[in-house]
Amino acid sequence: MALFEAINLEKTYYGDGDGLDTQVLKDITFTINKGEFVAVMGPSGSGKSTLLHILGFLVGSTGGVYKFNDKHYEDYSEEEVAHIRNKEMGFVFQSFNLLPRQTVMENVRLPLL
Repeated sequence: MALFEAINLEKTYYGDGDGLDTQVLKDITFTINKGEFVAVMGPSGSGKSTLLHILGFLVGSTGGVYKFNDKHYEDYSEEEVAHIRNKEMGFVFQSFNLLPRQTVMENVRLPLL
């Protein structure tokens, strides 16, 4: 059973009507099954972070189909997405996203609340 499935996945960031639209992902298709180990590699600016943001429910795609556990991305409620992020997947951000006014311990404890 596929844990992650992407079919012709696309992501475009649209400009302010100035014609400066940027297509970051185009026709990405793959399947990752439970228990598989996958590395996402590529040069800077190739769309790795954008892809991971879509897979982690942080942003939506602008085309194609994304399924997690055989369920379409758009069919998940906010509560279900929160549960998935809390119990089924984790993130280690490149920039860490720490709160500057909190101690290290407070930053680590925050997701546990």
